[in-house]
Amino acid sequence: MNILWQSKTATVAEAFRVGPDQIPMNGGNAYDVQAALALKNHFSIAIDPVTIRGKENVLAYWWKMSRHKAKADLLILEPFPIVYGRRLPGQRSIAMIHHIDPVIRSSSRYHRWYFDRLIRRTKSCDCVVTVSRYWQDYFITQGCNKVEVIYNAFDPEPYRTPGFDARAFRVRHGLPEDKPLVYIGNAIREKGVYEVYEALKDQPYHLVMTGAANRAGDLPVQYLKFNRQDYRGLLRASDVVIAYSRMIEGWNRIAHEALLSGTPVVGSGTGGMHELLENAGQPEVQSPEELVAAVEAVLRDRQTYSAKGYDYIRQFDLAYFERRWKAVVDQVMQDG
Repeated sequence: MNILWQSKTATVAEAFRVGPDQIPMNGGNAYDVQAALALKNHFSIAIDPVTIRGKENVLAYWWKMSRHKAKADLLILEPFPIVYGRRLPGQRSIAMIHHIDPVIRSSSRYHRWYFDRLIRRTKSCDCVVTVSRYWQDYFITQGCNKVEVIYNAFDPEPYRTPGFDARAFRVRHGLPEDKPLVYIGNAIREKGVYEVYEALKDQPYHLVMTGAANRAGDLPVQYLKFNRQDYRGLLRASDVVIAYSRMIEGWNRIAHEALLSGTPVVGSGTGGMHELLENAGQPEVQSPEELVAAVEAVLRDRQTYSAKGYDYIRQFDLAYFERRWKAVVDQVMQDG
């Protein structure tokens, strides 16, 4: 059987070719590459080169996609190809959607059209794969008949490597040793770093944020740009991770990876993150004013929160991920 994975992002195609740890990319792209690589162990699969968006504008891309006849038994489509692409008669299809951002949807007439068309065309796919029960319920209420949840998954080994020296890591990266280290996530407004800073600025903690670029440069918070190995080291060296996202999350990979590392999480619980925090026994806060008490509670009983989190999250390993994706593909083809 021949599968084409349709993405608009050149990063997905390149990471599929060279490996997901070799190229910086966002969480959604990392998941998609990981899924395509998992299916590669069982099927003939490729990233469709035609659906990659280059420098062309939307109308040129739409024209290109309207003429594209993808030759495959199964298409797995990300949102942009769902909106602008076409499927041949009898061709099976899976829509891969992590979440939908209502703020972006309401930002312009074009975006309202785009998201309305996305939902309408997603309903014609044979299956929707999403990453939490929150979004499964959403797509069911939108009229999608078959919606499967396949959770984010990781190889736990790099997060649990014996012999990690948290003190040496702090020294190497200029992080103080005499204060609890609080990682507040990606340096971007939508991830809540401004609210976290205002809530904790007078507390005896050292705050740190990361990301491909510092998009919160006006905050007096230490920013570090890390490769994957050092990023995992930061998660392990931190006393607590805060995921105070203002977006309606699909899941939350930072929180997931922190729990794999044995580091407790305090989160906002937006969207699919609620399921993650609730099942992992981690504190959820509804407002910035609750952050001080939540962080204090975690630091007082850090070992308990750490154990609860890891006991839940460790089930989502690469074997689980590959098994679930293969099962969904097999079922879609069988139903056809």
